[in-house]
Amino acid sequence: MALRRLEHHCIPGGWFANLWGRIVPNAARSARRLDCRRKPGNHVRSVSDYRCFGWLSVALVVGYFLVGWWPFAFRPLNQVRWLPDRAGLDFADDGIAHDFEALPDSGKPRVAGQPANYTVELWVEAGVKPATDVFHLLTLHDGQLPSPFALCQWRQAIILRAATRDPRSARRIHEVGVDGALEERRVRLITVTGSGAGTDFYLDGMRVGHFPEFVLDPEVLAGRMILGNSPAGKHSWVGRFFGLALYSRALEATEIAQHHAAWTRGLAPQFVNDPGLRALYVFDEGRGQRAEDRSRNRHWLTIPAIYRPFDNEFLVPPWRDMAYEGPDYRDIAVNIMGFVPFGVCLFLHRRRTASAPRFADALFVVVAGGVISLTIETIQVWLPTRASSLTDLLANTVGTLLGVLLALALRLKFTSAECGSPSPS
Repeated sequence: MALRRLEHHCIPGGWFANLWGRIVPNAARSARRLDCRRKPGNHVRSVSDYRCFGWLSVALVVGYFLVGWWPFAFRPLNQVRWLPDRAGLDFADDGIAHDFEALPDSGKPRVAGQPANYTVELWVEAGVKPATDVFHLLTLHDGQLPSPFALCQWRQAIILRAATRDPRSARRIHEVGVDGALEERRVRLITVTGSGAGTDFYLDGMRVGHFPEFVLDPEVLAGRMILGNSPAGKHSWVGRFFGLALYSRALEATEIAQHHAAWTRGLAPQFVNDPGLRALYVFDEGRGQRAEDRSRNRHWLTIPAIYRPFDNEFLVPPWRDMAYEGPDYRDIAVNIMGFVPFGVCLFLHRRRTASAPRFADALFVVVAGGVISLTIETIQVWLPTRASSLTDLLANTVGTLLGVLLALALRLKFTSAECGSPSPS
């Protein structure tokens, strides 16, 4: 191995001293010291003398680029398909559907201080996906991140993230939700209503959650609609959409029960004359790249052939990059440990080839690790299936620093152990 001493570089017959050292622990060390002293002109090699460390550094950088940019998909296909056996859309990883314009206005005059009145109906079936993050079913995006309105899945829970009426902040995102709403491979009608009385959740026509303090501003319902993903494209939902309806009023409990019966019988198109209807999609086109809005607004939903998120985020900060239940310590550890070998190899290579002070070499290696990681994260901005993360950049830099410290320890240990500590003169 690269970091072990090869005794034949120091004396002939070094293998015998090593063999004898298994019986008498100090024999090999004594033999090396004796023979090294017998040959004043003999060069004692330190761990940083091996030429392979430079090539190892290059190989590691190439490996980092391959792993960081794989699968090199700058224009990946959008993973949204029409269902072959019934009306609906199938969403897989890296899928998105959206409109190009903001939702039509409700037509009602806005009164200052008035809360949002709305109803959202989602006729969906959740697929199978690891519970590693929060995945977006429906997002209303106004051009800012985070979006002011998003219905998401966390494990089997349905969560509403929205900008509430908080006088302390112009844009404060809160969330509420109910568990057990999105069981795998089960078709459910999820209804969310909001008014001055709070926010209510319904499953298959039955109310399952009431949050009186969760009151929204009307502005949160004025953005562009996105299905199956977040605006940045990093929270893709897996499952099937069979229908969607959006109202500018809070439906009554009796209406919600009637709508559940209509959705299950395929009678949702009869909602077109309902008061306050802003959008209605039944996804019965079966082909093409557009889904028609059956409401009077005639708004179109686009299913692009190429997967392209709305917003490319550069170096997402740690407080927004963490998993739902906290930081992903496993991912952080992988990013740290992955750059430790680079710090070791490049530092030992620098000590062999450069004449700079030790601290200068260490600083050079740490900066090089940071620049390599920054390059990877910068290119990931233009890779829709990858995420540019400040957490990864910091972890890679820390890993490089740890590699430098490890190389220092190895170099001191092996250099002092090669022919023993110098005897006092």
